[in-house]
Amino acid sequence: MNITIFGANGAIGKLVTNHALKNGDTVTAYVRRLESMERSHNNLIILVGDLSDRSLIEKAIENADVVISTLGPALDTSRKLKGSPIADGHEKIINAMEKLGKKRFITLGTPSIHSEDDRKQFWTVVPGIVAKILFPNGYQEMIKIGQLLKKSSLDWTVVRIIDPNGKHTNNEYGISLGDKPVKMAVSRENVSAFMYRVASDNLYIKKMPIVFNK
Repeated sequence: MNITIFGANGAIGKLVTNHALKNGDTVTAYVRRLESMERSHNNLIILVGDLSDRSLIEKAIENADVVISTLGPALDTSRKLKGSPIADGHEKIINAMEKLGKKRFITLGTPSIHSEDDRKQFWTVVPGIVAKILFPNGYQEMIKIGQLLKKSSLDWTVVRIIDPNGKHTNNEYGISLGDKPVKMAVSRENVSAFMYRVASDNLYIKKMPIVFNK
């Protein structure tokens, strides 16, 4: 499988990259700085660029079977809105995929993005309210990403997470589509394992599963 990973130099992105390389996949890692990638591998291709570079984004995904984004907005508590670079980057990725006839896209999100499967429960309502109050820029980016995906022609999956700083004590995680209780934390290791499983087994198309530590 050929996988393109945007944000491959981030904490979760590196772990997803490791899963893919360990399983024999070819990974194209799209990063902003070459020095941020701490490993080399025969099946690892590194492209350095910004999310504004349309032509390089197209080059990154031209051979991809699956495109994964582990990009997330900065947790900025400022009340002044400062644009939406991550959402704008998603828009360029989506446009490039549609132009090249690519379908499978998996990205990270939070319960700020509402799913049609969501029920009005603490874990589907409160995290969005908290984000809107404390991180208004990030909240707006999440809303925009959700809107972009829903109107796209892609086979997308949004892997939603709440507090990805959870302690990793084992490899067990739970999944909810917003219809059953979740725990309010998840480890990056479990997020990355779930994202790779979604990619490799082609799961949860046009769904927004919430992953959490058991």
